[in-house]
Amino acid sequence: MTAEGASETLRVSRIVAAPKERVFRAWTEPSQVTKWWTIGEGWKTPFAEIDLRVGGKFSLGNRPAGGELVLITGEFLVVEPPDRLVYTWRFPGAEPAENRITVEFRGLGAQTEVVVTHEQASKEMAEGAALGWKAALEGLGSFVS
Repeated sequence: MTAEGASETLRVSRIVAAPKERVFRAWTEPSQVTKWWTIGEGWKTPFAEIDLRVGGKFSLGNRPAGGELVLITGEFLVVEPPDRLVYTWRFPGAEPAENRITVEFRGLGAQTEVVVTHEQASKEMAEGAALGWKAALEGLGSFVS
């Protein structure tokens, strides 16, 4: 996929206080994702559907306080438990319409470094996505600790 202006790569990381197997499960099990996933202050995730296999789809229902549901969707390209995921990312209204996300879970004993690489984003999307990924990693860190 190519799109004009879609050349930004964003990388966000955080060290969380849990082993990588636990962090991977929190990232991939729908019942856990709904407890921590957020893309900003006041946002909730009332549902998550995850078919964790290559070619499997996911959808995350996100809702800002008092707002309409925003559906993030994608498809898994690589699934390597508990080390790495690669998937497409579709956020409504974003240009380009589809990005690529890589999530790496790097074990540090009782801790895990989670590294999110968001590729193929426009400059405008990368700026907003940076805030969203930071909020998500903060939520993850609080949940697994």
